[in-house]
Amino acid sequence: MNPGRKLLYLLAICLCIGTTGLAADEENDSAPGSQSNDSFLDALRNGRVRALFRYSGQYRNSNLHLLQDSSTPDISDEKLQQYSAFGGFVGYETGSWHNTSFGATIYAAVPFGSNPADRKGLGGLYEGNGGQDPYIALGEIYARYQKGAHLVKAGRQEMPNYRFVSLSNIRFSPITHAGAVYENTVLDKLQFNFGYIARMKERNDWRFIDMARGARLQESANGKQIIRGDYNPDDYDETGYIGPNKEMGMASMVYRDERVTLEAWNYYINDFVNTVYLYGHYGFKPAGSRFIWTLAAQYSNQQDVGGHIAGSIDTYQWGVRLGVSGEALSWFVAYNKVDYNEKSYDGGTIFVRWGTPQMFNSFQVQDSELAGTRSIGAGLQYDFGLNGSVPGLVMRWRYGDYNMPDDLIMTDARQDRTEATFDLRYSFAQSQDSGFLPKCRA
Repeated sequence: MNPGRKLLYLLAICLCIGTTGLAADEENDSAPGSQSNDSFLDALRNGRVRALFRYSGQYRNSNLHLLQDSSTPDISDEKLQQYSAFGGFVGYETGSWHNTSFGATIYAAVPFGSNPADRKGLGGLYEGNGGQDPYIALGEIYARYQKGAHLVKAGRQEMPNYRFVSLSNIRFSPITHAGAVYENTVLDKLQFNFGYIARMKERNDWRFIDMARGARLQESANGKQIIRGDYNPDDYDETGYIGPNKEMGMASMVYRDERVTLEAWNYYINDFVNTVYLYGHYGFKPAGSRFIWTLAAQYSNQQDVGGHIAGSIDTYQWGVRLGVSGEALSWFVAYNKVDYNEKSYDGGTIFVRWGTPQMFNSFQVQDSELAGTRSIGAGLQYDFGLNGSVPGLVMRWRYGDYNMPDDLIMTDARQDRTEATFDLRYSFAQSQDSGFLPKCRA
């Protein structure tokens, strides 16, 4: 990120703090140990443990039409991917001491069952050396300061509420980022977010990389030119992008009331891409009904900026979703459409690899961001904790049908594909009054 834009984000943070003022007598009600501790030792003892353990196994068989994923005829008509593993994370955050707490989280995954080296690609285990190996990563180590309506958090951290850089926590360990964020909730029903991200850790890796490498930029693949328009070829080799490190600045405004949520986000990576994301959500409960109905819509747009290290980027996507939820059971149906533009990077594919892909129909394999995709999805979830049986246990099923541009004369044609996923997960967190040794609760 250039110095001018970095300074702009820092000035925005200072302006929000300076114009609203820090409340002198308010404590953080949402941080671990919301009551201030008399000493740092007390803060260590009165912290909170959180953990998530899960097993996940996937097998994917894709039948590829000749020439649809390559400009050359030398391509297999079948692609197999699979993994089987056990993993999760354990983290601890201290109690509040002078409005400040400290935390760390370790993530890990180990193979369990069959993991053929020639079938990698689903991202369940570390794949950097050509196999599918176990990994352990210090994904979080941070300091949090919160006083009244102001929160500042710096270091390696999860960013679960920041849309395009959120967790993507669908297998073992989430995506985490190294940077700083500031949140302001002074105004009723409004939240302002500002952030600066220097690096990120992918969900099946132990290393932190810059945001351009995190986007998995490629110059070409399988004989097809991925980058369109002007760019510097010296920024690439056969492994992908090798140019200068790139950082991300982000800002947003979020409005929430009992029925409506409206969000506007902006993510900027210098010399690469500017992303705008809009989201709206409306929920209501009909008179006499036990169910809550929700309707949501989304739109995102991406454009190249500055030195355009990824060439021309000019694409968008939109989607709608209908959902119904009861006491413990919820379900949804959704539709997404991605622009098809052969003058844009990879035909208009949306860059999503910094966190959770925001398309409603992005599940495990995440095909809904590819150029020209029209997708229909459905999902069902049952939370055993909400009915009082097993707190922390959640069962989910998802299905997606991805209709790709499939005319063989199209540069970015791909075969249609479907996906069904099922997962069962359990998590726990420590009670605030249980001291250093954890007493588990959902």
